[in-house]
Amino acid sequence: MKRIILSAIAVFSLQLAFSQFTKPETISEPLGVADKAGVQQSELVGVIKPSEHVGKTKWMKSMTKLASYDHGSPDEIDLIKKEKQSVKASFEKNIGNDIGASRAADPSLGTNFLGNSVVSSTPPDNCMAISNGGKIISSDNNTLEFYNQNGSVILNDETHEDWFDDIAPNLNLYSGIFDPRVIYDPVADRFILVILHGSNYTSSKILVCFSTSNDPLDDWNVYEFSGNALNDGSWFDYPQIGISDKDLFITGNLFYSSGGFNQAIVYQIDKEACYGGFASDYELYSNIPGGFIGSFSLVPASYGQGGDYGPGIYMVCSRSGGNNRLNFYEVTDSLGGDPELELASQPLVPVYSVAADAYQSGTSSLLNTNDCRMQHAFYLDGYVHAVHHADFNNSGYAGIIYYRIPVNNPMNVQTETFGLSGYDYTFPSISSYGIQEWDRSVMIGFLRSGSSIYPEIRVVNCDNEMDWSNSTLVKGGNSYVHYSWASGTERWGDYSDMQRRHNETDPTVWMSGCFGSSSSVWNTWVSEVTGTYEPALRPEADFEADTVWGQNLLDVTFSDSSINNPTSWDWTFPGGTPSTSSDQHPMVSYTDTGIFDVTLIASNTYGPDTMIKENYIEIEFYIPIGVEDVPRTTAAKIYPNPARTFELVHFDIDVPELADIFIDVVDMNGRLIKLMYDDVMRPGVHRFSFNKLALSPGTYFVRILKNGEIESNEKLVVQ
Repeated sequence: MKRIILSAIAVFSLQLAFSQFTKPETISEPLGVADKAGVQQSELVGVIKPSEHVGKTKWMKSMTKLASYDHGSPDEIDLIKKEKQSVKASFEKNIGNDIGASRAADPSLGTNFLGNSVVSSTPPDNCMAISNGGKIISSDNNTLEFYNQNGSVILNDETHEDWFDDIAPNLNLYSGIFDPRVIYDPVADRFILVILHGSNYTSSKILVCFSTSNDPLDDWNVYEFSGNALNDGSWFDYPQIGISDKDLFITGNLFYSSGGFNQAIVYQIDKEACYGGFASDYELYSNIPGGFIGSFSLVPASYGQGGDYGPGIYMVCSRSGGNNRLNFYEVTDSLGGDPELELASQPLVPVYSVAADAYQSGTSSLLNTNDCRMQHAFYLDGYVHAVHHADFNNSGYAGIIYYRIPVNNPMNVQTETFGLSGYDYTFPSISSYGIQEWDRSVMIGFLRSGSSIYPEIRVVNCDNEMDWSNSTLVKGGNSYVHYSWASGTERWGDYSDMQRRHNETDPTVWMSGCFGSSSSVWNTWVSEVTGTYEPALRPEADFEADTVWGQNLLDVTFSDSSINNPTSWDWTFPGGTPSTSSDQHPMVSYTDTGIFDVTLIASNTYGPDTMIKENYIEIEFYIPIGVEDVPRTTAAKIYPNPARTFELVHFDIDVPELADIFIDVVDMNGRLIKLMYDDVMRPGVHRFSFNKLALSPGTYFVRILKNGEIESNEKLVVQ
């Protein structure tokens, strides 16, 4: 008897070894192919040494936009939101599926704690990653922080400007640094941090940092890629990142510095060279085919459990203004081959549309729900799992939309929604919540607000059958959020993050997101998420015959005795009539003499199992013993951040029109102490901040020049 299956034990051992899995090819002809610039090389441009930053007095400078000036007419999304706001005001509350008894297991929390809290900017743009060794990196639009898995601090209050400070002069980093993304590579046991610089074509850069070990305090190799990649006066915004077995993929949107969307682009970068600090090959894709909905904010789908896959990667996007289609993309190979970026399919899905902006308790200020762009995705066992938010049940309120896309036939996409009228569910992120690779259970983290609650963070489980749990509160809001003085709509999101702890015995994910703090600004909460795990069971094929010996002209009835609920059967009978059957309990006639094998393939939605009984009567019976799941009961712990020694000073800069802004600090004799900012600034009210304790005691002047003329010359005394 032979069993052709990877049992739960075998698959789990593969995950612990963090194996590489082959990416299935899509079966249809591509609908379009992107342009390629040709393979180029990027050199190492610097090394960051975080261990030298610990305990150091930091500049903590940042540039924050407090308000925007709208000089044009409302766009498509603004008009839709205005219509949806009136729908929302009259829609009955508490209609949806986040209420009552749940069918899937409710998530529970493990260790959780306050994360990045020096927040002088909005939106927070939360991202995080956790290593197999339990090291956590958490970032928002202002700071980068490292923690141990129990929440104790390794490095905190590290602004993005401080992170790059030692190499900033060599890279000409004198504009804003924003939109962080971070990911952990479980095979290489390394971290990757991607962050942007500059919102003008003259200063737009993509800064990519690769850790040289699994300790984030060790050195990081830094590479720089152009944000004005096509040399057409554009700057790069809203990055998404993903990894395959050999490459890092960075996607984003180009906007003209003069205003307006240009196009989406994708970088494919040799990650292995970057881990080692060597010159790295990369490819740039542009003019990405968009079919019916255009290409905007492509989301790469990294491997969903321990390990990776390749060559190449899958990507998915939705239309930001709403539609009834998705775009499904494939990068066909690694850089070492001849990769193409192809539009593989445009699957039809239920109509999704932009939701109105969100209410929050205690204020008339709304929270910006942005649009319908895709937020997060991963790939596992033939499926891409992806999430975004959109109007929930035509209520005007935002809800979560979750897709399972089979890569061999994306048109067979499965879709489920989650939400509750009266509340807005936004900016979701997603992780696998299974042990076996065929287990399709997921955890989805998201942000929520409503007229009766402050902005909060929640998480929900969607099981193998696409049944939802009730959502679990991760962190409740302490107050409403209010930054803007020139606008009634507050920025929110633009994203949360969720990543899996790959080497845990039971499925465990970690997430980060933003909540309304008691100071009416965004703070970050980092949390471990667990729960009761229901394993997805493939069949274990087995069968019996009513007789296994006889003379010729023998009729034999085979009875299926497979376990774990098979739904289809594929029998093979050499020497028998019929020679094949799809019946559960077939009858077969044998007219020839001999010794024959019998094969049964039993399948269900999670996959097949094959039983071969060779020389049937001589084969012993074998059933593997399963692995009992042990529930986790980790207690929640909160670790406060250590005392901080800083004193921030703030300068508000009103820029009604596009302007060149220059900021420096000089001493009483006019000698330059620190160049703070030198870039084109877009219209709006901006707040510049830094830690004055980074200066030695004395008297200084902070000079702000607009278009070459002194706008402000503020005296600053440091005791």
